[in-house]
Amino acid sequence: MNKARILVRFICTSILMLTVQGQLQPHVQATSPPPKPPATGTPKGNSTPGTTRPAATCKQTNKPLTALNANNGSDFTVSANPSLWFYVPYSQDEVKELEFLLLDGQEHTTLYYSTIKLAAKPGLIKISLPANSPNSLQPYQNYRWYLLLKCSASHSDEPDAVVDGWIQRQLVDSERSHNLEVGKSQDLSFYTKNNIWYDAINHLAELHFQYPDDAVIQAAWYDLLKLLGKEWIAPAAFIGSTTVAQFQ
Repeated sequence: MNKARILVRFICTSILMLTVQGQLQPHVQATSPPPKPPATGTPKGNSTPGTTRPAATCKQTNKPLTALNANNGSDFTVSANPSLWFYVPYSQDEVKELEFLLLDGQEHTTLYYSTIKLAAKPGLIKISLPANSPNSLQPYQNYRWYLLLKCSASHSDEPDAVVDGWIQRQLVDSERSHNLEVGKSQDLSFYTKNNIWYDAINHLAELHFQYPDDAVIQAAWYDLLKLLGKEWIAPAAFIGSTTVAQFQ
């Protein structure tokens, strides 16, 4: 086993230990209008659709459209341009439109918008905010995101399913920032201990799909999702997606 493989296994062993120790608050659905952002932390959103109309216009599925986040008031990132992961239970032929929006904390300004073309089967997608964006996340500010899905049979202007959430960028000291790189064992430990859930999910998801035969990595992926209450997503394939149009 080469050094890189040993390092990867060590990373995931750390995650396995941390997920046993971690604590998450119970899932709470957001109400409308959206909650006022707290002085620290992030409000709770809707990781799965709340008030939607998929039964009338969408193919029936046993798994809902789902955001991979903690939704516990501590959904943080250290990245100015983070990646977010979603489970989409529909294929490209079953979806008329899939849109992602990032707004400021007051929901007055759209900072990023994209339409997304799915793959031929259901599964996980990753949406990354563009690097070097003029609207990169500023430290300690809350941002609201939405994923809006309209199914092929829909004749309404309104989306059939909506998931939404919040994200806040936190700063780390200059030494830590310099050393945080994909593949270093301290990254995932640091992210999990400090509720940097978006980055923990992104890093481990990438390892999960890069090393599908590594039992330690697969166990860590399952345990992290179980900690988030979303272990049923663990077997889902990464289907990829294409950004069709965007503005920022």
